[in-house]
Amino acid sequence: MDLAQTLVRAVVRAFFSTYEERRIICIVDALVLHSALRDDDLSYLMGINTKDLSKTCAKLEDERLLRSHHRVELREGKERANTRKYYYIDYRQAIDAIKWRTYKLDKAVQGEATGPVEKKEYFCTNCKREYSQLDVLDSVGPEGFICHRCKHILTFDPERQAGGHELSTRLNNQLKFITDVLPKLDTSAIPESTFDAALDAAVPVVRDAANQVAASVAVESAKPTAVKGMTNTGPQSIAISITDTDGPTEAEKEAERARKEQVAQMNALPSWHTTSTVTGLSFSGNTNPVAASQADEDDVKPTDDFASSDNAQDKELAEVFAMMQESARLGQQAEEEEEEEEEDEEDEDEEFEDVANATTPAGQKRPASSAPSSGADTPASERAAKKVKVEEPANDGDSEDDEDVQFEDV
Repeated sequence: MDLAQTLVRAVVRAFFSTYEERRIICIVDALVLHSALRDDDLSYLMGINTKDLSKTCAKLEDERLLRSHHRVELREGKERANTRKYYYIDYRQAIDAIKWRTYKLDKAVQGEATGPVEKKEYFCTNCKREYSQLDVLDSVGPEGFICHRCKHILTFDPERQAGGHELSTRLNNQLKFITDVLPKLDTSAIPESTFDAALDAAVPVVRDAANQVAASVAVESAKPTAVKGMTNTGPQSIAISITDTDGPTEAEKEAERARKEQVAQMNALPSWHTTSTVTGLSFSGNTNPVAASQADEDDVKPTDDFASSDNAQDKELAEVFAMMQESARLGQQAEEEEEEEEEDEEDEDEEFEDVANATTPAGQKRPASSAPSSGADTPASERAAKKVKVEEPANDGDSEDDEDVQFEDV
C-alpha cells in the first residue's frame, strides 16, 4: 500500500508541474494522509472555497486519480438532511490509469521516431545537434561539413546510435521511476479501495476554534415502498412451504379455487353491461326473473348450456324432416292407389261385350219390333237372352280363340 501511495504522489508531481497545478499536488497529499475527506474539510485544508475545489478535483477525476462519493447527512440541531460530497483515492484504478498513460506515451514517441533511411550520421560535438546527409549538403567548408547552429565542424560516425532512438531513450529515462515500480505492484496484493473502507481508515481534520463545524450523522436513504395516498403496495410477508408430494395439496387447491373465485368476482362486469333491459337475457344464458315474467308466453327461454340448446335445435330439425318425409311418403302412396283403381276400371270395361241373339230357336232371324214393348208383354221366349260371363279355360290348347271372351245364351 505504501508503494502505491508513493507512485501516485510521484506521478502527480511529474505530470502536474505548473504553478496553477500545484494545488493538485496538495490535494493528493492530503487524501493520501487522511484517506477520505469531506468537501468542506478539504477546502479548509486547501484554503479555498468548495466551488474552486470541485473544479480542481474534477480534473483529477477525469485522469482517474481520484474518486468522489455522495452521502446524505443530518447535522446536529437541523431537521433537514443535506447531501455531502467525499473524496478518496482508489489505488487500483489509479495504477491502471498510470499504466495506460505510460503505454500511450511510449506509443506516441515510437510513432514519431526516425526510420533507418533518414539516419543522422553527422553530429556536432559542440551543440550536440545531429544532421542527416541531405541536411549538410548546403553547408560545406574547407575542412568538411559545418554545423548550421554553431559553425563547428561536424563529425561523421555511421555507427552512432542516435536519431529517433534518442527521444525514446530520454522518455524511458524520465519514466524510469514508474516502470521500475509497476512490476513490483503487479506482484503485490493491493486491497480494494472502497468508500466505506476509506472512511473507516480516515484521519479526522483538526480545526481551530474559529472554524469549528457541527457534527453530522449519516442518514440511511431508504427507497420508498409506496406512493403517497396508497397503502399495501408491497408484500407484507413471504412464506415458503416445502412439501414432499409431487403436486399441490388439497388445502392449496382449495385456496387457489377461492382466490380464482375472488378474482372473478372482482373482474365481473355490472349487470347493466351483461343483462338486456328488454328481454332480461344475458350473454351467459341466465335470465332476469323480473324481466322474464313480463315477456310473452310464446318466447322461448334459452337454456343455460349452449351445447344443450344446439342439441334441442338439432332434435327439432330432425323431427321436422321426419314429418316432411312421412307426408311425402303418404302422398306418393295415395297417388299409387288412385292409379291402380283407374287401371282396374279400364280392365273391367275391356272384359265385358254385348252379344245379341240374332237367331231364333228354329234358326230364323227374329224381326225387329218398331214399337216399344215392356217386359211384361213380351213372352219369356222372346225376351233378350241374359249375358253370362264365362271364364276362359286355363291354357286350353284345343281352343281356337284364346283371346276372345266366350258367352252362352241362357
